[in-house]
Amino acid sequence: MPHDHHHRHGGAIEGRHSDRYNRFARLFAKAQYRRIAADIASAAPQDAAVLDVGTGPGLLLRNLADLRPDLRLAGVDLAADMVAHAERNLADLPARPDLRAADVAALPFEDGAFDLVVSTYSSHHWSDPETGGAEIARVLRPAGRFLNYDFPRAPFDAFDDLTETGRTAFRTPWTLFMKTIRFEAVDPG
Repeated sequence: MPHDHHHRHGGAIEGRHSDRYNRFARLFAKAQYRRIAADIASAAPQDAAVLDVGTGPGLLLRNLADLRPDLRLAGVDLAADMVAHAERNLADLPARPDLRAADVAALPFEDGAFDLVVSTYSSHHWSDPETGGAEIARVLRPAGRFLNYDFPRAPFDAFDDLTETGRTAFRTPWTLFMKTIRFEAVDPG
């Protein structure tokens, strides 16, 4: 997934750059999101509440909804423009995800609200990964899981409030172009 580092304001992809990202993701990243969604769908408990941090245009949530209609889905993104794209891209789902513009360092959810929190290619952009990690731990239920799919340089060591249970290379359709690490952690609850 290309990231437009030159046109971001405060870590958010806004304006015409969000439009470009939305178009690119819908045209070229479908297989990438399908592969990650399949992995998440196999990891999610029945009827789980799932939060996608850095949801962008909502394509991961679309795939999760298709694979697992039992899941209660939510997504946050720092950019209100991306949330607007996600709302449009997910408008036809029978159970609309709870979408909000929010920073991972200040998640607008109750303590213990989610069984599973996921993030794809987002954590390497976070301005305060340690606070983001603490917030993810806060919104996870006891023994809840966090799955983070990101580049090898992502701040995987920032999740001190969680217990790491795995860190492996993750094969995607784009493996030749970009290496992805699948980081898994659990709330010690």
